[in-house]
Order: sequence, then structure tokens, then C-alpha cells
Amino acid sequence: MSAPGAVTVREIRLAAQDDVARFIGFPFELYRTAPQWTPPVWLEMEELMNPAKNGFFAHSTGGFFLAERAGAVVGRIAALRQRFYNEKHQNDTAFFYWFESVDDQVVANALLGAAEEWARARGLRRMLGPVGFTQPDPPGILVRGFEHEGTMNVPWHFPYYERLILEAGYAAHTDYLSGYFDRTMKFPEEIATHGAAALQRGGYTIKRFKDTKEMRAWAPQFFTTYLNAFSGVPDFFAMSAREFGALMDKMLLVADPAVIKLLLDGDEVLGFVLSFRDITPGLRRSGGKLLPFGWWHLLRSRARSRQCNVIALGVLPDRQKGGANLALLAELLTTLRNSQYDRAEIVQIVGGNLNTHGDMTRLGAKWDKCHRVYRREWGRTP
Repeated sequence: MSAPGAVTVREIRLAAQDDVARFIGFPFELYRTAPQWTPPVWLEMEELMNPAKNGFFAHSTGGFFLAERAGAVVGRIAALRQRFYNEKHQNDTAFFYWFESVDDQVVANALLGAAEEWARARGLRRMLGPVGFTQPDPPGILVRGFEHEGTMNVPWHFPYYERLILEAGYAAHTDYLSGYFDRTMKFPEEIATHGAAALQRGGYTIKRFKDTKEMRAWAPQFFTTYLNAFSGVPDFFAMSAREFGALMDKMLLVADPAVIKLLLDGDEVLGFVLSFRDITPGLRRSGGKLLPFGWWHLLRSRARSRQCNVIALGVLPDRQKGGANLALLAELLTTLRNSQYDRAEIVQIVGGNLNTHGDMTRLGAKWDKCHRVYRREWGRTP
């Protein structure tokens, strides 16, 4: 527990560089003795908090808050009003995101209370979180798998976080499971046979990529399929073309064309499996800073990566029957078996996604982490 004293929470100005630096820097101090924590890239955080650079602010709004005690930062939180989410689900929801706190219920209550007050002032009646600016942003608080290190897409949190959130009046909403395949596993060959038969029955083909230039050329078709493939998933929301472009630019920096696949019917994209090189060792060595030598650690980690992260697998709803998911997974695992990778991390599959979760389980996936999103409702503001 932190030392006693009055806690104040204030909304920072995104134009104030000192405030932004204190907001970004707090987790670096909080987790300094936690070996499992992986730092974000500081420059990327600055860009996400810059309304001129983050496409989120072109259609939605956010507030960013610091909790302070005796002049020291003891917590932070972001409150987001995501227009695309509310247009799709029609439930007047705000998100909280980037929640970090010392182990102190007073601090947690003050942070979440400030986010709720921000939401009420905008006529919203429900809080969901942690959920980010776009759907691919890592959701949830880690509630299982504390012994494993976090990565750039599977964040690590202190075990006390769930207690703080529940005691602040929140209830569990959705679980996201992460797991892995590794080289020691032997996936059932009959599943690969079933996947191959599904390709033949449907007249489908697997698109394999030679380089990132070719991947970029297919990006617009992939974007359309991505939106349609996940449209029926609970709490899914779209992103703008600008946001998708920024995401693709980021991903192509660590992309390995060998482990990105598209399912095609002629030239139509029916499904995809999206993976990229894990650069966690480089992030740790760089401390999240690109200068003076952080960029070298990241490039070195990219070149030497022995793990890929599988961040998305989707098939259009009307093509999901008949083994299309398995065809994509079997193709990916065959590629991994003949690659430099020793391990494939499966990143945050919705616990209730029976198709993807079930198929991966049948292929032998081991689920070792769980992140949880929470909710709270307070009714309409008079």
C-alpha cells in the first residue's frame, strides 16, 4: 500500500509536454522492479496522445487523467468516447484505458471516478474497460498468467489490479485468452487433412506473400474483410481508413510475409491469419526509447526473433462453415514448422469465440494467460 495523504486527480492538457511525459512515464516507474513487464515505445505513446497524429481524434474524444499525492504521480487513466462503438451498439458507452495505479483503493476509486464523471458529463451511462482507441489495441487487465512475461500485444499487470477494479464497483464483462503453439507440439494430422479438403471443396486458395510491398498492395481488400469478418463479435467496432493505415504502417515494420496468409476465392479475400515477429527482447533492452541505441536493439530483436505473434484470424461469416478456419490454421502451423520460429503466441482470443478458440484448442494450443474487461452502468444522466 502507498503512503497516506490526500489524492488529487486532474485532467492533463495534451499540449503540455510535461504532463504528457508524466502520464507516459508513470508505468516505467511503477513496474521498475517487475521483470515480467515489457515497456511500450515512448514515441508511439506520444503519437497516440497527439490529436494531430492519432486518427481516433478525428471522429472521437478522450480525456487523460493523472492521480497525484504530495506532488508524485500515483496513477493514471484515459477515458474515451468511441464514436464507432456507440453507433454500432447504441448503448452510450465510454471506455477506460491505460489504467495504472499503485496498490491503493483510494487512488483507484479516484481515477475511475474521474473517468466516470468525464463520461457522465457527455451523457454516457456505461463504462467498459480497459478498451483502447481501436479494436486491435490490447484489451483487459491480466487476471491469469502472472508468471509469464508480457509482450507488446499481451500486457502484464500487477495481480492487485483486479481487486482494485472490482472494489470500485465494476463487474467482469469479457475474457480474452492468450496461449501458444511451440515446436514440441504435434498437431493432429487429420485436421490438416480436413483443412485441405475444405480448400478443395470450396475451390479456395491460400495467398502467400513474398515481401511487404506485396502485402501493402492487398491491404485495402484485407481491411474490408477484417471489418466484415468480426462485425458479429460482441463489442466489435470499426476503425477509420486512416487508423487502419497507421496500424498497417506499424505492423509492416515487424511483419514476416511468411506467416501472414489470406484465404481467397478467386481474387476475393474470404479470410486471413495475421502474424508478425515478436520483438519483446528488443523492447526490454531499449527501455521503450528509440534513442540513442534503442532502435538498434529493436532491429536486432526483429532479425533474431524466435517467436511470432498471431494477432488475428478471421473468416467472413457466410464462409465459416466447412473448415475454412482450419485450412488457415493448418497452413500457418505448417509454415511455422518449417521456419526459424520456436513458438507462436496466440494473442487475446475472445473467450466466447467458439470457432477460433475451439479450432486452436483442437490443434493443441495451450492457453496460459487471461485478460479481463470490466463494466459498470449508472443509468442516464438527468
